[in-house]
Order: sequence, then structure tokens, then C-alpha cells
Amino acid sequence: MNICSIIDKSSIEALALGGFDGLHLGHRELIARLGANGALLAIEHDRVCLTPGCVRERFSSVPVITLPLAQIMELSPEEFIALLKAEFVNLKRLVVGYDFRFGKNRAAGGEELKRIFDKETIVVSEVSLGGTAVHAARIRSLLLDGNVSGATRLLTRPHLIEGEVVRGQGLGAKRLYPTINLSVERFLAPQDGVYATCTEIRHKNLQSVSFVGRRLSADGAFSIETHIIEEGAEIPNVDRAAIWFIDRLRGNRRFDDLDALKEQIAKDISAAKTIFACRENECANS
Repeated sequence: MNICSIIDKSSIEALALGGFDGLHLGHRELIARLGANGALLAIEHDRVCLTPGCVRERFSSVPVITLPLAQIMELSPEEFIALLKAEFVNLKRLVVGYDFRFGKNRAAGGEELKRIFDKETIVVSEVSLGGTAVHAARIRSLLLDGNVSGATRLLTRPHLIEGEVVRGQGLGAKRLYPTINLSVERFLAPQDGVYATCTEIRHKNLQSVSFVGRRLSADGAFSIETHIIEEGAEIPNVDRAAIWFIDRLRGNRRFDDLDALKEQIAKDISAAKTIFACRENECANS
């Protein structure tokens, strides 16, 4: 187990169990049922996701503990509960979603949990928004379709990715627009295209235009690049940065030459500025 913030496990009296990928609207219902001295136990798959690892704690009002699925996937339901009771000696309450499964081969659910755990168990019903069930799978589907605004509604915040700043081709600074290039691991990126975004640098969010996809007009390599468009912004040299996706501007396409690409980027910047003008303080609220 990995405890994301400094906390004494003996102080934890309630745990919400689940994947907690995205920390979306539905997950907040589980958090609301924890009561005092609660925490999230996020069971992690080894795959790209919305909020990998301790990134979940950005969006949680309670501490987050991560547990790799590989460490527990062979445990029976009884062995899994025994592990929790041994790790959290003052555990009095478990909170799960209606579709939570646990134990080898996903053998048990909420009813079995109530039988095995000898303290309080709360099973939270499905959460919907505007007739749409709120699930991480639905949010991932929206992002892969490029519908970042739809994902925002279910997350109640823009989708975030973050990563290490890496050296790009150098074409942006020389012939196009200067960009910050990111190497992003384990985060699910939205569909290839160009987006109005907020780029977070040293805890400050700046209006930007970001590209996700293969550089069809250059070397064909996959990249995630962001250009700061906020007036007067000073861009320090940094090792890491993050991107919040506000709205989709267009899909990825090939241009005949770099001049044509530069002209299109200028149009993208203008479109993004219009979006930000209509959504005052969008970056400040990300």
C-alpha cells in the first residue's frame, strides 16, 4: 500500500473502496458517506487512467491510499477483508459503490461484504447526471471521442494530465510558436487534436492552446505540446507541467507546409481566446 499523504493508519476508522479513477461525481457520494476519520483505498490497475497514483488526492477531500490490484487479486474475499482489518486496526466502516466487486475472480460484491465484514458496511447506489450514469468508463469514452466538455460535466472539473517537460523538435520556437512539450505516462490523453487548455506551471494556471497527436506536418511522432497564449505570462524553465482540457478546437490534420500550419495555429489561438473571453476566469478555477 502507498499512503499518498502523511497519515497514521491507526487513525483511519472508515474506508471507501474502489478504483476511484477520476474522482468523479459518483465517487464524491462515497466520500460523503465516510464520516469522520475516513480515507479512500484506491485499487489500481496497471494501465493508463484518468488519475493515476496519488494524483487522486488532488481531487479528494480525504486522504488517499493506493493498492495495486496485483497484490490482492489472488486473495479470497475473506482474505481481503482480513488484510484490511490488519492494516487498519480501528476500522469501523466500509463504503463501496453498488457495482464494487472484490476477491479472486471478482467473486464477491456488496452483499457478501456485509456478511464478511463484522462492522458497518454502506453500499452507495448509482449516481446519474442528466440521465447519464456517472462512471469512469463513460468519462474515458468521452475523452477518447474528444468530448472534453462532456467529461468535465461528469468530473465536475476539466480533465488533467501532467508529466515531465521534454525537449521537442525546436520547430515551434524557430518557425511556428514556442511550446512546452510533455512526456505523459499513465494519464489518458483525449482524442488527437487541438484544444483550448489551461497549462499549470508551478501551481499557476495559464491560458493555452495544446496539441495532442502525431505531428503529421513534421516528423510524424506522437507529442503533447502546449503554447501559452495568456498576455504577459512569464514562462519559467520547469521540469514538470500539467494541462487542463477546457474545449476541443479541431481535429489533427496534415498541412502542405509550415506556413499553412502557422496560419492555422494563429486561428486556433484566436478561437481559444474567444472561448476564454466567454468563460471568464476559466483557468483560475481549474
